[in-house]
Amino acid sequence: MRSTLLVRAVLSLAAAFLLGGTLLAAPATSVAPERAATTASRAPGCIPHCWVAISFNPETLRSGWTQNGNWGTQAGASSSAFNHCKNRPVNKGHARACVRPSERKVYNQNGCVAVAWRIRNEQLAEWAKGKGDGPKAASRAAKREVDGRGTINVGYACAPRRF
Repeated sequence: MRSTLLVRAVLSLAAAFLLGGTLLAAPATSVAPERAATTASRAPGCIPHCWVAISFNPETLRSGWTQNGNWGTQAGASSSAFNHCKNRPVNKGHARACVRPSERKVYNQNGCVAVAWRIRNEQLAEWAKGKGDGPKAASRAAKREVDGRGTINVGYACAPRRF
């Protein structure tokens, strides 16, 4: 009985140390320089007609999305997303596999766009897009397109909007 209590105590202590280490290693996202906060709070000039796009890489299952300042036009948003996908370190060596947003119409104005993909037998079975007014609606729409056996994952991006 004592050995069971000892094992439980040791496991509890180990879990506490792991949790504490994880919390200390996590980046402090709420701490930002004051200058960055004022720049980010400024609304982009495209509101209320901003565009967003996603470029998906079917080889790495990673994507690129429209970056700051390129929301003004559909072409700008698509180009920004495609370049972001090609230049991301996770897509290194597979940059040519990034799909242009215009090929699959993975863009949206004044809303969100999502990409869902289904993995079956550790292989990409299919991927599709979804659009919506918010991230949940876009994600649901994308997931409906890849309905089937396997694991379904989803990622989304939203255009800046005035609320």
